[in-house]
Amino acid sequence: MEKIKYTLTLDDCSDYVKYQRKIPRLRKTLLMKFKPLFIIFGLIIFFSLIAEINFFFKAFNYVSSQYSMTFSELFKTEFSSLLFEGIADHFFNRNLPILILWGVIFFVAWFISRNDLFYAESKKIYDGLKQQSLDIEIIPQEDGLHCEGKSVSATYKWQDIVDIYDTKKSYLAYVGETSALIIPKRAFSEQEASDSFYNYVNNKLKRY
Repeated sequence: MEKIKYTLTLDDCSDYVKYQRKIPRLRKTLLMKFKPLFIIFGLIIFFSLIAEINFFFKAFNYVSSQYSMTFSELFKTEFSSLLFEGIADHFFNRNLPILILWGVIFFVAWFISRNDLFYAESKKIYDGLKQQSLDIEIIPQEDGLHCEGKSVSATYKWQDIVDIYDTKKSYLAYVGETSALIIPKRAFSEQEASDSFYNYVNNKLKRY
Protein backbone atom coordinates (compact mmCIF):
# COMPACT_ATOMS: atom_id res chain seq x y z
CA MET A 1 0.00 0.00 0.00
CA GLU A 2 1.02 3.62 -0.55
CA LYS A 3 2.35 5.76 2.29
CA ILE A 4 -0.10 8.01 4.11
CA LYS A 5 1.00 11.59 4.81
CA TYR A 6 -0.81 14.07 7.05
CA THR A 7 -0.43 16.78 9.68
CA LEU A 8 -2.13 16.24 13.01
CA THR A 9 -4.40 19.00 14.33
CA LEU A 10 -6.02 19.77 17.66
CA ASP A 11 -9.35 18.51 16.27
CA ASP A 12 -7.72 15.15 15.48
CA CYS A 13 -6.60 14.87 19.09
CA SER A 14 -10.08 15.85 20.29
CA ASP A 15 -11.66 13.13 18.14
CA TYR A 16 -9.25 10.63 19.71
CA VAL A 17 -10.02 11.83 23.27
CA LYS A 18 -13.79 11.63 22.80
CA TYR A 19 -13.74 8.19 21.19
CA GLN A 20 -11.81 6.68 24.09
CA ARG A 21 -15.00 6.87 26.17
CA LYS A 22 -16.56 4.28 23.84
CA ILE A 23 -13.84 1.68 24.40
CA PRO A 24 -14.77 -0.55 27.39
CA ARG A 25 -11.20 -1.41 28.41
CA LEU A 26 -10.32 2.29 28.72
CA ARG A 27 -13.29 3.40 30.81
CA LYS A 28 -11.75 2.27 34.10
CA THR A 29 -8.57 4.23 33.34
CA LEU A 30 -10.54 7.33 32.36
CA LEU A 31 -12.57 7.22 35.60
CA MET A 32 -9.34 7.47 37.61
CA LYS A 33 -9.20 11.22 36.90
CA PHE A 34 -12.31 11.55 39.10
CA LYS A 35 -10.54 9.85 42.01
CA PRO A 36 -10.27 13.10 44.06
CA LEU A 37 -14.06 13.59 43.81
CA PHE A 38 -14.70 10.01 44.97
CA ILE A 39 -12.29 10.52 47.88
CA ILE A 40 -14.14 13.71 48.88
CA PHE A 41 -17.45 11.81 48.72
CA GLY A 42 -16.04 9.05 50.91
CA LEU A 43 -14.72 11.55 53.47
CA ILE A 44 -18.09 13.33 53.65
CA ILE A 45 -19.87 10.05 54.42
CA PHE A 46 -17.15 8.90 56.84
CA PHE A 47 -17.08 12.04 59.00
CA SER A 48 -20.87 12.32 58.93
CA LEU A 49 -21.17 8.75 60.21
CA ILE A 50 -18.59 9.44 62.92
CA ALA A 51 -20.62 12.46 64.05
CA GLU A 52 -23.87 10.45 64.09
CA ILE A 53 -22.28 7.58 66.03
CA ASN A 54 -20.94 10.06 68.57
CA PHE A 55 -24.41 11.60 68.92
CA PHE A 56 -25.93 8.12 69.25
CA PHE A 57 -23.73 7.18 72.24
CA LYS A 58 -24.23 10.56 73.93
CA ALA A 59 -28.01 10.18 73.64
CA PHE A 60 -27.91 6.62 75.02
CA ASN A 61 -25.68 7.65 77.92
CA TYR A 62 -27.93 10.57 78.78
CA VAL A 63 -31.15 8.49 78.75
CA SER A 64 -29.58 5.56 80.60
CA SER A 65 -28.38 7.91 83.37
CA GLN A 66 -31.84 9.50 83.61
CA TYR A 67 -33.64 6.17 83.98
CA SER A 68 -30.85 4.28 85.78
CA MET A 69 -30.65 1.63 83.05
CA THR A 70 -27.64 -0.13 81.63
CA PHE A 71 -26.73 0.26 77.97
CA SER A 72 -27.88 -3.29 77.13
CA GLU A 73 -31.20 -2.80 78.94
CA LEU A 74 -31.88 0.47 77.19
CA PHE A 75 -30.93 -1.06 73.87
CA LYS A 76 -33.81 -3.55 74.23
CA THR A 77 -36.41 -0.84 74.75
CA GLU A 78 -38.49 0.96 72.13
CA PHE A 79 -36.31 4.03 72.64
CA SER A 80 -33.45 2.48 70.67
CA SER A 81 -35.53 2.05 67.50
CA LEU A 82 -36.82 5.62 67.79
CA LEU A 83 -33.29 6.89 68.24
CA PHE A 84 -32.09 4.97 65.19
CA GLU A 85 -34.88 6.49 63.12
CA GLY A 86 -34.03 9.97 64.41
CA ILE A 87 -30.34 9.55 63.60
CA ALA A 88 -31.16 8.30 60.10
CA ASP A 89 -33.40 11.31 59.46
CA HIS A 90 -30.80 13.66 60.89
CA PHE A 91 -28.04 12.12 58.76
CA PHE A 92 -30.15 12.31 55.61
CA ASN A 93 -31.38 15.89 56.15
CA ARG A 94 -27.95 17.23 57.10
CA ASN A 95 -26.07 15.61 54.24
CA LEU A 96 -28.63 15.81 51.44
CA PRO A 97 -27.65 19.35 50.32
CA ILE A 98 -23.96 18.42 50.44
CA LEU A 99 -24.51 15.22 48.45
CA ILE A 100 -26.65 17.06 45.88
CA LEU A 101 -23.88 19.66 45.47
CA TRP A 102 -21.29 16.87 45.11
CA GLY A 103 -23.50 15.16 42.50
CA VAL A 104 -23.83 18.40 40.49
CA ILE A 105 -20.05 18.99 40.61
CA PHE A 106 -19.37 15.38 39.56
CA PHE A 107 -21.86 15.57 36.67
CA VAL A 108 -20.42 18.88 35.41
CA ALA A 109 -16.83 17.54 35.64
CA TRP A 110 -17.84 14.30 33.89
CA PHE A 111 -19.74 16.16 31.14
CA ILE A 112 -16.82 18.54 30.49
CA SER A 113 -14.34 15.66 30.40
CA ARG A 114 -16.56 13.41 28.27
CA ASN A 115 -17.07 16.08 25.62
CA ASP A 116 -13.63 17.67 26.02
CA LEU A 117 -15.42 21.04 26.07
CA PHE A 118 -12.33 23.12 26.77
CA TYR A 119 -9.90 20.95 24.77
CA ALA A 120 -7.92 20.35 27.98
CA GLU A 121 -7.04 16.71 27.27
CA SER A 122 -6.72 17.27 23.53
CA LYS A 123 -4.36 20.20 24.07
CA LYS A 124 -2.19 18.12 26.38
CA ILE A 125 -1.88 15.35 23.76
CA TYR A 126 -1.42 17.87 20.94
CA ASP A 127 1.39 19.68 22.78
CA GLY A 128 3.09 16.36 23.50
CA LEU A 129 2.93 15.35 19.84
CA LYS A 130 4.13 18.80 18.77
CA GLN A 131 7.40 18.18 20.60
CA GLN A 132 7.93 15.06 18.49
CA SER A 133 6.26 15.74 15.14
CA LEU A 134 2.84 16.72 13.85
CA ASP A 135 3.80 15.87 10.26
CA ILE A 136 3.43 12.11 10.02
CA GLU A 137 4.01 9.44 7.39
CA ILE A 138 2.50 5.99 7.86
CA ILE A 139 3.85 3.23 5.65
CA PRO A 140 1.90 -0.08 5.79
CA GLN A 141 4.37 -2.95 5.54
CA GLU A 142 4.18 -6.72 5.66
CA ASP A 143 5.36 -6.82 9.27
CA GLY A 144 3.46 -3.79 10.60
CA LEU A 145 2.90 -0.04 10.38
CA HIS A 146 6.02 2.08 9.95
CA CYS A 147 5.67 5.59 11.37
CA GLU A 148 7.93 8.48 10.37
CA GLY A 149 8.05 12.00 11.80
CA LYS A 150 10.47 14.84 12.37
CA SER A 151 12.04 13.17 15.40
CA VAL A 152 10.16 9.86 15.34
CA SER A 153 10.80 6.64 13.48
CA ALA A 154 9.18 3.43 14.64
CA THR A 155 7.66 0.24 13.28
CA TYR A 156 4.69 -1.18 15.14
CA LYS A 157 4.46 -4.91 14.52
CA TRP A 158 1.03 -6.35 13.77
CA GLN A 159 1.18 -8.59 16.83
CA ASP A 160 1.81 -5.53 19.03
CA ILE A 161 -1.14 -3.51 17.72
CA VAL A 162 -4.12 -4.02 20.04
CA ASP A 163 -6.88 -2.97 17.64
CA ILE A 164 -7.95 -0.38 15.09
CA TYR A 165 -11.12 1.70 15.49
CA ASP A 166 -13.11 3.54 12.86
CA THR A 167 -14.29 6.90 14.22
CA LYS A 168 -16.21 9.61 12.40
CA LYS A 169 -13.04 11.48 11.43
CA SER A 170 -10.13 9.13 12.01
CA TYR A 171 -8.73 5.64 12.33
CA LEU A 172 -7.22 4.91 15.74
CA ALA A 173 -4.61 2.15 15.66
CA TYR A 174 -3.87 1.30 19.29
CA VAL A 175 -0.19 0.45 19.60
CA GLY A 176 -0.60 -0.02 23.37
CA GLU A 177 -3.42 -0.40 25.88
CA THR A 178 -3.98 3.35 26.13
CA SER A 179 -2.07 5.00 23.25
CA ALA A 180 -2.93 5.07 19.57
CA LEU A 181 -1.73 6.24 16.20
CA ILE A 182 -4.21 8.87 15.02
CA ILE A 183 -4.74 8.57 11.25
CA PRO A 184 -7.20 11.22 9.97
CA LYS A 185 -9.47 10.11 7.15
CA ARG A 186 -8.71 13.34 5.30
CA ALA A 187 -5.23 11.90 4.66
CA PHE A 188 -6.77 9.65 2.02
CA SER A 189 -7.51 11.02 -1.42
CA GLU A 190 -10.78 9.09 -1.73
CA GLN A 191 -13.16 6.91 0.27
CA GLU A 192 -11.99 3.76 -1.49
CA ALA A 193 -8.41 4.30 -0.37
CA SER A 194 -9.61 4.98 3.19
CA ASP A 195 -11.69 1.79 3.31
CA SER A 196 -8.86 -0.19 1.73
CA PHE A 197 -6.41 0.88 4.44
CA TYR A 198 -8.83 0.04 7.25
CA ASN A 199 -9.64 -3.39 5.79
CA TYR A 200 -5.94 -4.09 5.17
CA VAL A 201 -5.00 -3.38 8.79
CA ASN A 202 -8.01 -5.29 10.12
CA ASN A 203 -7.13 -8.36 8.07
CA LYS A 204 -3.53 -8.23 9.27
CA LEU A 205 -4.59 -7.97 12.93
CA LYS A 206 -6.93 -10.95 12.61
CA ARG A 207 -3.94 -13.15 11.78
CA TYR A 208 -2.32 -12.48 15.14
